[in-house]
Amino acid sequence: MATYKSLSASLNWPSGQPPSSTTTLITGTLSAEGSILIPHFTNSTFEAQTPVILLSFRHTYNHYMHIMRKMGVHTNRHDLKFVNALARGDFSQLPQATRPHFTLNEWPEFFQWLCEQPPSTVILDGVCSLLDVGHSENSVMQFIGSCQRIVEEKAQSGYAALVVNVLLDEFSESLVRSVVRRAHFLFSFEGLASGASSGVSGQLTVVPGHLFCQLQQRTFSPALLHYQVSDATVQFFSPGQSSTVL
Repeated sequence: MATYKSLSASLNWPSGQPPSSTTTLITGTLSAEGSILIPHFTNSTFEAQTPVILLSFRHTYNHYMHIMRKMGVHTNRHDLKFVNALARGDFSQLPQATRPHFTLNEWPEFFQWLCEQPPSTVILDGVCSLLDVGHSENSVMQFIGSCQRIVEEKAQSGYAALVVNVLLDEFSESLVRSVVRRAHFLFSFEGLASGASSGVSGQLTVVPGHLFCQLQQRTFSPALLHYQVSDATVQFFSPGQSSTVL
């Protein structure tokens, strides 16, 4: 299963979820992708019987369904809404199970749609792609900030949180610094400083974001973990210790 229980235990998050009304930033690289945490946040939310809204600038709905199915997360049994920000077009001919619930065209229309949804975990995957198509860093921060405000409003009536996954490179470095200042938690994936190692895909550093000090309940433990990705599981373990299958 993709519940990543040893990761949750290391962070002192028994449910696997960050506190409600918070923003979590995930950064990764081409060789150490942060997207491996999307099944974790998705399934943790499902286990709490609350909805997930996944907005992707990177992949189709079918891609996520395939990955999650391999990791034991059955999206068709839960309340998952997929927002397509990758391509525009007519998706009415797609099978109902793989059809996007919303397509991002005009931002105000999306924010209105998001306001109409119940309190949810909102995951933005690949939002840095907006930089690649000509949006300024300020414009991207406005988009993230609008999502953040809606999530915080929704958290007044139920569990709601924002998760932002960004590919960290020389083009997005400034954006990441800006998002960290608006985040409560930072999950940073990177390759091993010593280079490739058998049985270790990379390392994960989890630290408080700049807004962590505003939380009333700070049940959170920073962590430095190694991890290994296989076809259907992700294993997290302390450096120098044997891995534990999650």
